[in-house]
Amino acid sequence: MKDLIIEASHSTPEVNFSVAKGVLKIKGICTPENPKMFFDPVMEKLIEFQKEARSLVIEIYLDYFNSGSSKSLLNLFIEASKHTTELKIIWISEDEELKESGVILEEITGLKFEYIDKKGN
Repeated sequence: MKDLIIEASHSTPEVNFSVAKGVLKIKGICTPENPKMFFDPVMEKLIEFQKEARSLVIEIYLDYFNSGSSKSLLNLFIEASKHTTELKIIWISEDEELKESGVILEEITGLKFEYIDKKGN
């Protein structure tokens, strides 16, 4: 199975899904006009990955994301929790507002997030 690499643009984040490592990283600004269309290949790769692996780390480091992207992230976390026995979600942020967004998603999904504060780094 091949890795999924999506280059960042002015409105979409960089996505790096390393299948061998079991790590999905999403980093940057996430304001696509159609969040579902942007996240569809990520979801497809996740579903394909889950057929062969049970351990996954999702690392989110977004500078900003819109409400449509929030819903897509929520769906991603829910899908990841369905068939993954070892799921670790790392939420990296540089300010309290972005951290609070992670806390809200954590509460909605019922999953446990690990938080890393990059403020000043």
